[in-house]
Amino acid sequence: MDRAIKKMAAIKVFMHDNEKHLNEIRLTSDDWDILQKAHTFLQPFASATLYAEGDKSSISQSLLIMDSLLVHYEQQKIHYSKDENEDLRMVRSIEMGWFVLEKYYNMTDQVPVYASAILLNPASRAAYLKKNWPAEWYEPAINAAQNFWVNEFKDALPLASPTASQQMAPPLKQRGAVLDQILQQMSVAAADQSNSDDLKIFAESPVIQIDCSPLEWWCRSEQRQRYPRLSNMAISILSIAAESSEPERTFSG
Repeated sequence: MDRAIKKMAAIKVFMHDNEKHLNEIRLTSDDWDILQKAHTFLQPFASATLYAEGDKSSISQSLLIMDSLLVHYEQQKIHYSKDENEDLRMVRSIEMGWFVLEKYYNMTDQVPVYASAILLNPASRAAYLKKNWPAEWYEPAINAAQNFWVNEFKDALPLASPTASQQMAPPLKQRGAVLDQILQQMSVAAADQSNSDDLKIFAESPVIQIDCSPLEWWCRSEQRQRYPRLSNMAISILSIAAESSEPERTFSG
């Protein structure tokens, strides 16, 4: 389609010069019109495909891409439904494409990793869902991600243990038994971290812009130390590619 648009003038000359041989198989002005409109309409899809095929792409992009394409469908349908731009061919094509995309979009509800990936992306979190989804969509999605976190990761062992230097504190100087007893009575019990809801806290925190992929951000030591179990969940989910193209290229040599 790109080449046809770029070579439109040359193709028209060729068809004119060979009119007798081509007969009814020539492209008409209506054909060129729909070809140009389709070419313009499909630009975001080409960009989305390249974006999802990137070597740093992950499942955290999947719903964001699909959301943006659904918005594109809606905007273009409105555009071609207006009197000054009316084109029922485009409207019908958009409706058919919208139906197919929505079919696959709805399938993401069956797997909590898609919404979880958005919640675990520091640049989107729950704020993205609340801005772009109606409440009847984002509330079940957040609840499904929460259940996934509790059932699979909340009580699991962290991916990496603290380093030896973190585990071994310098020994205290010898203290007398009486002083030890008094200090013990005055000591404050450590908070029970096992009951803290790291996913909810993280997802509801303000979004931040990052200079790397969400997976790279979670692999950094500061995140793994601050959220030892949540980072386990994040790394497990964000390691999933948005599509299979890049893994296939990697493993096919």
